[in-house]
Parts: sequence; structure tokens; C-alpha cells
Amino acid sequence: MRTLTLTLTGRAVAAVVALVLALAALAAAVAYTVADSRSTAAAARAEGEAPPVLAAGATNPLGITSARYATATATAATGKPKVVVVATGGTMAGKATGRDTFTSYRAGTYLMEDMLDTLRPELDAVADVTAVQFGNAGSSGYSMEQFHALTLEVEKQLETADAVVVTTGTDTQEEFAYWLDLTVRSRKPVVTSGSMRPWGAGAGPDSDLVFGTDAPANLYNAIKVAASQQTYCFGTVLMLNDEIQAAREVTKTNSYRTDTFQTREYGVLGWIDGSNITLGRAPARVMACDSEEWFTPFDLSQVDPKALPRVEILVSYQQAGGEAVTAFANAGVQGIVTAGTGAGGISSAMSQARTAAVREGVWFVSTTRTGSGSSYGGGNGVIAGGDLTAVKARLLLLLSRTFTDDFATAQGWFATYGSRSFDQSATAGTIGAEPGSTSVSFTATATPVCKAAGNKLWLTASVTNTDTVPIDVHVTSSSGEHTFTAVPAGETAEKTFSVKGKTLPAGEVALVATKDVDGRTVETEAAAAYPETACR
Repeated sequence: MRTLTLTLTGRAVAAVVALVLALAALAAAVAYTVADSRSTAAAARAEGEAPPVLAAGATNPLGITSARYATATATAATGKPKVVVVATGGTMAGKATGRDTFTSYRAGTYLMEDMLDTLRPELDAVADVTAVQFGNAGSSGYSMEQFHALTLEVEKQLETADAVVVTTGTDTQEEFAYWLDLTVRSRKPVVTSGSMRPWGAGAGPDSDLVFGTDAPANLYNAIKVAASQQTYCFGTVLMLNDEIQAAREVTKTNSYRTDTFQTREYGVLGWIDGSNITLGRAPARVMACDSEEWFTPFDLSQVDPKALPRVEILVSYQQAGGEAVTAFANAGVQGIVTAGTGAGGISSAMSQARTAAVREGVWFVSTTRTGSGSSYGGGNGVIAGGDLTAVKARLLLLLSRTFTDDFATAQGWFATYGSRSFDQSATAGTIGAEPGSTSVSFTATATPVCKAAGNKLWLTASVTNTDTVPIDVHVTSSSGEHTFTAVPAGETAEKTFSVKGKTLPAGEVALVATKDVDGRTVETEAAAAYPETACR
């Protein structure tokens, strides 16, 4: 055994110890890791910190069958990704009136570059991180023209960066996220984040942190998720409160709690615990990662931001009047989303006003005000919103009115881009539902034997059908080939090959077994090894 002796400085020793502990945690798939001190983190940065543990060590924990996804995650696990934080303000950048004040603050006060500096040097061990200060305001203060500009800024940064994190206020963060999900034309990760409590109360973000603020942790974890590339081809995701949520499905459910973002029936995509990023599911969009079908038709580089149409939302309730529908139509609104009762019902007065507005060319989308469930009613100028919330249906309707004048095309976009689901119909046509539909069950051995008083060497290939139907097995050896035809279930077939000479190097016999399942040919390959053998 070769022995290697090194003389290390105290700082280097700390780095090596930290790296060994990280590798041990990876091997054991430990769910949580202990945070190092700032001095240890600095040493880890100097030596090159190990990448985050990804779902018990897997770079593709969901088994996503995409060459692009596999390349992105593998590269992130071995390199140091470049992440750009595009900041828009919100509570995360908020300055409170006191360290013990959660609700009295001015949003959009601190600059992102200064906030990132407070996370260094630990942050530098995760990724090469820079900031773009797109804006610094509360999330509700942004216009649709600014949304348009935000998409173009994110796309610009993704030309050279591996991922982008967009920080914004939580009040309309689900709209920020879904807008980016629909419009960003890059498969690279886009992660939105914010906080429910302001960053601090000091002159800068480096002092007087608010008690219990979630801002620094959310920012740091969002960058870690983005850098890991685990959400490559997921579209835009939202990361808050250690949870990763799909932009299409997530919604804010509480005005103050830090766990405000929920994903109704679907549940979270995953979560981050220290250095462990765990994914439990993926958006259906990832199925198209390697094809052009992944992209939506909403290329904002081809659209004048001032040309974005007005689209509004109306809520139905007991004896709701129809005057608001008429007023919006008269004001030139091109689309209206109704948040109806139950499965999307609206009052009689609203329905009459809607019919009149449809004749004037206004498009409607029907959604439910319940917070979950679907609206299936469509036709006659009304598009079924499915399970989209009203605010998200508004964004898709706005983009649909921007990119097409054909109502049927818009209906199709809501049925596809607006209702992403896993389509396995093609697979169902080629893979049976019963056990044994995808492989042939059999065992095989290869045995060299000396015969004729050691003067002759033979190689016997034996195949046992452990399947439930007859199988064919083609055997290829160094001494010849043979095909067993229709070997009955539970039976064994043998073929003995004559070997030239009295010695046979160690090797293996290749076997290809086939069977018929409902008119389809199912094939399984295997090999049977044999030892080196010499006869007298």
C-alpha cells in the first residue's frame, strides 16, 4: 500500500476535516448537516467546498430521462456554477423600525449586493454569485410593462449564467413566478424567493437583524437550489421557508406566517435541509426537456411592452351585478377572468353582461374562487381555466391575447401550457400493465467441462425459463452460437459447444431472450460468466 504524507497548515487541516465530514455525510445520506463556523467556511472556500448533498447523493433523484437534465446536474455537482440574483425589492430588502418589529417596515430598502456580502464567505463556497438591481419596491408596485422588462433581463443574464434567482415581495410573488414560468425562454433554473419578515433595522443589512428574520436564510437557500441545477427544465420555481414549489401551482395562503406559500392538492416539489436538497416530484413540463415542445409560444422579445392588453379579474358572489363586466368592456379591456362560485358559476346578471361583452370581442376565462379544484365550463367566448387560480389565469389570458387573435388557439394554450399534466398515453400503448411486460425473466449459466479423460474441452450453456410464457433465447459464445426456441415456462434447455484446444480463458456467454406480449416483442439481454479452464 502506498503511503502519502503531507504537511498542512492549521487552516488547511480544518478544510480537509470539513471535506471528509461532508463526504461521510454524503455516504450515509444524512438528512441534516451541522453548519460550520465562518472561519471553517473560509477555509472550505479556499480548498473548494464539496457540492450540496443532492437527494441522498443522487444528481437525478427522480430518474428524469433527459440528456440535458443529466448534463446540467452532473456539471453542477463537479463545478462552481454562476448564479445571478435579479433583485426587485420586497420585504426581503425591507428595513424595519426596530429589531423586534416584524410588521412595521419599509420594503425595498437594502441593495442586493450589500445583502449578498453579509452571506459571504459561506456564499462563495456555493456559487459564483453576482447581483443585478432591477428595482427596489414592493411587489404590488410593478406594472405589466415592468414584468415584460423583467423577463428580458432574466433571459439576458441566463445567456452567461447557469441560473438566476429573482427576489421579490411575497404579496404577488406567485404572479412574478408564473409570469416568468410562461415567458422565460431558457431551460436553465429560475428560482424566485422573498421573505415574510424584513431583513433588519440597521443602516445596512450587515447589522441589527430583525429577530427571527427569514430573509437571509431564504436568499441563501434559493441560491443553493439554483446552483444545484436540480430544477433544470422545471421552469420557474418558488423557494421559501425551505420548500421548493412549482410556479404554476403555488399560492400565498396567509398574510403573516412564514409558511404562507402552499401548493394546494399537489404538494411541494421538494425541500432543502442544510446541504441536502430533496426532490419528491417534478412539473410535467420536464418530460419535454429534450424537445422544442418545452418552450411556450410567448417570446416577449417580439412584443412591444406597451402593446400588452388589459385583462381584469371579477369575483362572483350572491346577487353579483353585471355592471363591472360592462364597465370593463367599455373601457377597452380585452379579457376578463371570473372567479366564480363552486366550479366557476357566476350570477345571472354577470352572465348576461358577459354574453354581451363576448359579442364585443372580449374573451373570458372561468375559474373558481374556492382556492382549489377546477372549472371546466367553456365555449361561446369562455375558456375553461382548469385549476389555475384567477390571478394566474389572468396572466395566461393576457399573453394569449397578446400572441393570437384566434380564440381556438387560446383555448388550446390553456389546455396545454395552462394545464400541464403527465401524458403517458404513448407509453401505455407500448408497455403493458401486467408484471413481466417490460422484461424476460430467465437465468443462465456457462460451465466449461473437460471430457474424454481430459483430452477434450466443452462449454455448456444452460438456460432456465423463470417467466410465465415460452421464451426464445439466442446464445453467443466464443465457440459458437445457438438459439433455444419456445422454451416452456419453468423448464431448462442446454447447449454444449466444442472448444478448440485444451484451454479456455475466462469469459462470458451473451444471451438475448425474447417473448411475445400482446403482439409486442419484449427483449432482455444477459450474460453468464465462466472461469478460466485448462484440460490435460
